[in-house]
Amino acid sequence: MYNSFRALQLFIFCIAISSSTKIAAQCSTTNPAGCSCPTPGAINCTLLPDIIAGKKSLNATTGWTEYAQSAGTPNKGLLRIDVSTPNIGWGPIETISTNDYVCGPDTLRNFFPPPGFLCPDGSYPKRLIKQRLYNKVGNSFQFTERDAGWMVFHPAHGHIHIEGWGLYTLRLRDVSVVDTLQWPVVNSGIKVSFCLIDLTTCSGSLGDCVNANGNVLNNAGFPNYGLGGGYSCNDIKQGISVGKVDIYHQGLDESFVKIPYEACNGSYHVVVQVDPDNHFLEMNENNNWLAAQTALTKQRTTNTNPYAYIFSKQGATVCEASSLQLEASGASNYVWSTGATTQKITINSPGRYWVRATTPCGTTTSDTLDIAQSPISSFPAITKADTICAGERADLYASGNAHWYDAAVGGNLVFIGNNFQTGNLNTNTTFYVVDQPSAITGNIGPASTSFSGTGNYTASRSEYLIFNAFLPFKLKTLKVDALSAGSRIIQLRDQYGHLLQQKTVTLVAGSQDVPLDFFVPSGLNHQLGLSSSSPVASLYMSTTASTNIGFPFKLKSIGNIVGSSQGDRSYPFFYNWDVEVTSVACNDGLRKPITAKVEPAPVVVLSGLQPVYNHAAPAVKLTGTPTGGVFSGPGVTNDHFYPRMAGVGTHTIIYTYSNSFCTAQDIKAVNVVLDETILQDGFSVQVWDHPGSHPLLWIVSSDNSPVEISVMNSAGQVINRMEKNVYRGPNFIPLYMERFAKGLYLISVRHTISGKTKSVKLVN
Repeated sequence: MYNSFRALQLFIFCIAISSSTKIAAQCSTTNPAGCSCPTPGAINCTLLPDIIAGKKSLNATTGWTEYAQSAGTPNKGLLRIDVSTPNIGWGPIETISTNDYVCGPDTLRNFFPPPGFLCPDGSYPKRLIKQRLYNKVGNSFQFTERDAGWMVFHPAHGHIHIEGWGLYTLRLRDVSVVDTLQWPVVNSGIKVSFCLIDLTTCSGSLGDCVNANGNVLNNAGFPNYGLGGGYSCNDIKQGISVGKVDIYHQGLDESFVKIPYEACNGSYHVVVQVDPDNHFLEMNENNNWLAAQTALTKQRTTNTNPYAYIFSKQGATVCEASSLQLEASGASNYVWSTGATTQKITINSPGRYWVRATTPCGTTTSDTLDIAQSPISSFPAITKADTICAGERADLYASGNAHWYDAAVGGNLVFIGNNFQTGNLNTNTTFYVVDQPSAITGNIGPASTSFSGTGNYTASRSEYLIFNAFLPFKLKTLKVDALSAGSRIIQLRDQYGHLLQQKTVTLVAGSQDVPLDFFVPSGLNHQLGLSSSSPVASLYMSTTASTNIGFPFKLKSIGNIVGSSQGDRSYPFFYNWDVEVTSVACNDGLRKPITAKVEPAPVVVLSGLQPVYNHAAPAVKLTGTPTGGVFSGPGVTNDHFYPRMAGVGTHTIIYTYSNSFCTAQDIKAVNVVLDETILQDGFSVQVWDHPGSHPLLWIVSSDNSPVEISVMNSAGQVINRMEKNVYRGPNFIPLYMERFAKGLYLISVRHTISGKTKSVKLVN
C-alpha cells in the first residue's frame, strides 16, 4: 500500500513539473549565477533551507482521522494525521550519507555492511548523515557539510528513512499558557522517520507554504525555486528543494498519535514538530511546528469517569539533597497540593502530594502519592559476574533488591531484580548495582480468575490488558488459569505495542501463580499479553454482560489496570499481580561494578576438502584449526570424509570448535558426482565394511532400477534372496550375514535395467 500510494504521488508531481514555469531554470545547481541571496544585492551567502509544517494538509477540519478504542488492529485508538513539510527557504535541505554506522554503543567507521546486515541486538544499523549547505560565492557554489543525525532502513517500506524527522503530540490547551509547545501533553507519538523527497510544489499544495506574515506562497514566490532536485528514497542523498513539499500521509506507518484508553470526547490539539531535535541548520528554527484543533467524537462520553494521575519515573522516594520530578496526566489545568499549576513539578522533600486536574472527562483529584526519604542503599551481599562469547547476552546476579545502572554515577537505571540479562555484548561491559530497600508492595487486579462469574478459555493470542504504571515497579508474579499444560510467551509492551520484556513460562493445567519479575517502567497504557508466536493460548478470560467488568483495578498511587483490547467487558488472562515499587537508589553515588567479560569467538578453519569428488573417490583426511573440534556431516566418520558414504549430491561438512566460552564453526560445501565412466554395464557391485561384523552391499547404478540379490554358499545353494530398488548413485544394502555360518559366500546381483549380473565373494 505504501509503495503504490507513494508512486501515485510522484506521478502527479511529475505531471506538475512537466508544465512548470521558467522560474525553475533561473536558479539551479548548474547555474549558481541565477541564484539570489536573502540580502538584496549580496553575491556571497549561505543559502539555508527553512522547513515548516504545512497548515493546508493538517488543520481543524482536514488531515486527520480519529479511531475508537474498539476499532480493529492496527488503528485501535489512533489519531492518524497528514503532515506536509514545505521548504520555504533560500536553499535546499539536503542529506549526504557517510560510511559510518552506529550499532548500539558501537560506531563502525568506514563500514560497508553486507546485504541483510543486522546489529547484534537484531536492529538495523543507523547510518550517519551530513547536511550539505549551499554556499554561493559569486557565480559558483561551494559546499560545506555538518553532522545531521542518521538514517535507518525501514522494513515496512523497504527503503531508508531519516530518523526523528517528526514528533507528534496530543495536547489539551491551557489558556494560561501562551507557548503552544508548553501546553500539557496528553500523549506523545513515536518520533517519526521520513523519506525526504520532492513530492509536490508550493503551487501544487497551495496553502501549505506560508511566510512569517501568514501570506500564502506559490512557486513564483521563490527566487531560487527548484534549487536542489534529484531527491529520492535512497541511501545516498535525500532532500527537499526550494519551493517543494514532502507529504507524509496519515495511512503510513508512525503517522499517528495514540489516544489514551481513558480519554473522553472533546476539544484537543494535535501538535506537529518537524526536526524536533534540531539536527538540521535552518533559517528559522522556531517555525517548524503547527497545532491543529481536533474535536474527538469516538472516545468515551464527555464528563464521565474523570481521571487524574501522577507519574514518577524514579519512584516514590527522594534522596537527601536531591530532587524528584512528578508529572501529571494530560489536562487543561492543574492545581497541585503544593500550589503549582503546571503539568510537571520538581520536589526535594518527602511528603504527601496530589493534583486536581480537568480533562474533557471532568475534574477530579488524583490518588495521594506518599514520597518518602530514601534510606541509604548498600552493596548487595552476593554478586555474580559472567563471561560470554562476543554477541551473546550475559547473565549477572546480585542479591537483595538489586538496582542495575549503566554508569558508576548518574546514568540510566536499566533493570531492577536479582537476575539481570544484558543485551547482546561485543566488548567487556561494566554495570553498577546497589541493594535499594523497597518501601511499597501490593497486589493489582482481581484476586480470583472467577471473580466475574462468567468467562471462557480462548485460543486467541491477541487479547491483552491495558494498564498504567504511575511508579516503576517489579511485576513479580501473577495468576493464570490454563486449560492445558504447555509453554506460553508472556510479553510486556508499551502503548504502541513495542516489546519491553518477555518470558517463556511452562504451565500446568489449572489455576497457578506464574513468576515473571518484569521491570515495568513508569508509563501510560502499557500492554500485558501473549506473544503472537506463543505456542498456544488456552487461558481463561473473564467476561460480563454489563458495560464494565470492574475497570479500573488499582493499587493506591502505584498503578491501575484500565481496560483490555476487547474493551471494558473482558478481562483477559492475568490476575492478582504481585508488585513491588522500585525507586531510585541513594547511597552517595556508590555502586558496585559488575563486569560482563566478552571473549572473542575463535577463528575456525576447515581444510583438506575439495569442492568436488566422484562417487568412488577414497576417504579424505580432514583438518580443523584450532585442533580439538568435531567434524560432522554426511559421509563423515571421525576426521575423514567418505564420498561413497555421503552419496551423490551436494553436502555440508561442518567443523565445530568450542573453548571455555565460545563455539564457532566453519562450514564447507562439497559435491559428490556420479562418474559413469567407471560403471561397466551401468552399475558396479562391491562389499563394504569387509571383513567386518555387518558387511554392506555397495551398488552404484547409473539408473533407478530393481535388483535381484542372491546369496549362495560354497556348495552353490541359494540361502537368501532379496529384491530391492536402487537409485541413481551409490546405494548401501545390508546383507544380514550374521545369521549364517562362517565360510565363503558368493553374492550375485542382477541389474534389471541393464539385464546384467555381477558377483562378488564374501568371507563371513
